[in-house]
Amino acid sequence: MSMPTEQLYTWQRGTNVPFKTRVSMGKVVDARPLFMFGFNPDVQNVEETVWDHGGVYAYPTSAIPMTISSSSAGTNAVVSIVGLGAGYVEQTEIITLNGQTPVTTAKSYLRINGMSALTGTVADSIYLGAGVVTDGIPATVYARIINGNNRSEMGLYTVPAGYELYLDRGNVSHGSDSSNAFITARLMFRLTGLLFQTAAKVALNNKFVDFVFDYPVLLPAGSDLETRAICSKAQSNAVSTSFQGMLVKTEI
Repeated sequence: MSMPTEQLYTWQRGTNVPFKTRVSMGKVVDARPLFMFGFNPDVQNVEETVWDHGGVYAYPTSAIPMTISSSSAGTNAVVSIVGLGAGYVEQTEIITLNGQTPVTTAKSYLRINGMSALTGTVADSIYLGAGVVTDGIPATVYARIINGNNRSEMGLYTVPAGYELYLDRGNVSHGSDSSNAFITARLMFRLTGLLFQTAAKVALNNKFVDFVFDYPVLLPAGSDLETRAICSKAQSNAVSTSFQGMLVKTEI
């Protein structure tokens, strides 16, 4: 499947709109933009995924129902879940929370690509996961919303069925303390059924590094994309990441 032809779209007023803007506007058939952002406030000397819950992200091995709950009894937010079901089929769901009491999703999920609070009150954190729930926190966490953000901050993504992802940019940034600790970060991908591979790797200290792929990296449906980082010292360091590209529908 080839990418849509790059061209300009002319508004009725005669204004030329760049191709990527047209994609964001929904003016390009069978294509849509992707932007993911992740943040990990506590990267130490063990490699972790750059996401807001910390640790190396654990992917479900099959599509499963999940529970959503909060670490605070005062949370009654309405939350939107974006994920993939069996066969990597894209699906969404909206759930109203009941404080620390877990609410089970109506759908089963193989992957979670994001979660956001739409309305209501978010007190402390919201957790989506599986296993025994203790004080509103499940044994295995697949997404988290920290109070004040109103959305998950996950430096990972899985390409849904029926699409190809053309990855053209990624970045990572590090905020260091006075002891000059440095971060080694990796942008990684995994094709369905295979091992993770490193697409880009950098070491940085209190810096921002941009990865620009002039020839976009093609990731087919079912591919996992993730940023991981490790600190040179056993101390807390904040790391953020983002990556972007274009999702293009594949021919059937």
